[in-house]
Amino acid sequence: MSISQLFERFPDSETARIYLEKRRWPDGPVCPHCGEDKRIYERGNGYYKCNADLRVFTVRTGTIFERSKVGLHKWVYAMYLFDHGISSAQLSKQIGVTQKTAWLMLQRLREGCADDPSQNSVHLLLISASLLASSANSTSAEQTDTCKVEGNHPAA
Repeated sequence: MSISQLFERFPDSETARIYLEKRRWPDGPVCPHCGEDKRIYERGNGYYKCNADLRVFTVRTGTIFERSKVGLHKWVYAMYLFDHGISSAQLSKQIGVTQKTAWLMLQRLREGCADDPSQNSVHLLLISASLLASSANSTSAEQTDTCKVEGNHPAA
């Protein structure tokens, strides 16, 4: 998949949010705090509330995206480019963020792919070229790259 096809597929944060929700919660939203999946209701704009622990969450909660002001579509582009190897200077130009923000994004992506089973982490399916290509071209089983994503990160 080319970068132009990626921009067409994810033109804004809302499209990326919907895609990531389907990838993270194929059977509907699950509270990242308590694991409840039945007593969840949607508050709108991607926010959900768990009636078990009364906490509000989004698809970003408990992932590398948490507390980041960067739009989810830019995170999707960053994941795609990260899979192909890119510097923070190049990433900043490609997605329109500062070099410092791009560096922090790449750091979070690297942390998410660190193989440390002792950390309490949430699994997130990273979007790789093969994943995007397979989901765009067929409905068969998709290839996935699973990386661990810690919950607490500084704002990017």
